[in-house]
Amino acid sequence: MPSCLSASNGNSHNIKEINVNSALYERYQQAKADNKAKYARDLAAYLNVSEAQLLHSRVGHDKAVRLNVDAPTLLTELATVGKVKAITRNEYVVHEQVGRYDNATFSPHGGLILNPRALDLRMFFSHWDAIFALTEDSKHGERHSVQFFDKQGDALHKVYTTDETDMAAWQALIEKYATPDNAELTHEPAAAFTSQPVSEELKQQLEQEWRNMTDVHQFFVLLKKNNLSRQQVFTAVSDDLAWKVPNDSFNQLINTAFKDQNEIMIFVGNRGCVQIFTGEIKKIMPYQSEGSDLKWLNIFNPDFTLHMIENGIAECWVTRKPTQDGHVTSLEVFDNQGNQIAQMYGQRTEGTPEQEQWRQQVTALPRI
Repeated sequence: MPSCLSASNGNSHNIKEINVNSALYERYQQAKADNKAKYARDLAAYLNVSEAQLLHSRVGHDKAVRLNVDAPTLLTELATVGKVKAITRNEYVVHEQVGRYDNATFSPHGGLILNPRALDLRMFFSHWDAIFALTEDSKHGERHSVQFFDKQGDALHKVYTTDETDMAAWQALIEKYATPDNAELTHEPAAAFTSQPVSEELKQQLEQEWRNMTDVHQFFVLLKKNNLSRQQVFTAVSDDLAWKVPNDSFNQLINTAFKDQNEIMIFVGNRGCVQIFTGEIKKIMPYQSEGSDLKWLNIFNPDFTLHMIENGIAECWVTRKPTQDGHVTSLEVFDNQGNQIAQMYGQRTEGTPEQEQWRQQVTALPRI
């Protein structure tokens, strides 16, 4: 009589996967016991796996489950659970916003959660992949989350319950989509960006295209059409349209906006998600732990928190983009890989000119 193992190639594959997961889970438990890192992202880096792979290994061991649902459907149904905390981050900036997943609009390629001064999101679904739900113990009791990952295994977006979340609706949503099939994750390398060189002729063309814009979103078309990075275009156009400023400019503007109490907008994103804060800054706390080189800039508002590693900033640019309502001025912040890690605007309602106060705050930054 054949053994169960030899009777099915599928079972053999599943057992191999379970063994791999068990080995990673054991390494994870040891790393936690040894205090190698506090957060899942850092533990994954220590173990040389993706954060998605680490959470995948916890299914069947901890209170972690795989969800069998597409992102737009789940994001739409999250509106039923009430107030939650949404987190979107990249390598150097974490953006946390308490709010509701109301006013959702989706297309096959992207989506909006449109609640200005509350939960405000832009999503690009070609990057979205695996979804998990997790319940963890914390010093404040159980912590419940839904976590969305991209095809590289990086966290695109996380949703945590709050004291104002309808937990019955939350549990019903998780149970609705929980699946026993924790299929193997298939990661793919991030698409490499290869730009073209900028000739003198192209410089003139870019200048004209920039000056002809009537909406800030047309800038994305300009980049894609010409296959260029943002910084290449900034460097190519005249310095009344884009100019470099010191790397502490984000810090300077945050502190100026705090002092003046004008409303600003802070965009933080990654490959697949951008989260937007709109409002006044209520509390700023710089932080550097003893023995660490990392300098943190922290913002603490009642429903919004931002954590930025200021050492991660490699370049800051001010840009002026034409719209039907006049020029819109922004600060764009980049890391040493050329990734945009944050962007800042003055609060502006469509159809109205930007704040004169914001414009003065930005133009007061020294040029370099």
